[in-house]
Amino acid sequence: MADEEEDDLVTVPIPGEEDEAERKRIRRSNDRDQELERRGEQAPHNRGYDEAADGKPAPEIERP
Repeated sequence: MADEEEDDLVTVPIPGEEDEAERKRIRRSNDRDQELERRGEQAPHNRGYDEAADGKPAPEIERP
């Protein structure tokens, strides 16, 4: 490859790989979520995840 062509190349990160700033942001968010869970609370942005993953709970059937 000619030197001029190499100068025009742009390095692109591999999809799914985060940079250090993104990893720190994710870690802080996870730490906040875990602290809320320890207090018995749920982070607003996590509401509905369990239901989305597990489906709605089956209704309880009253039997005579």
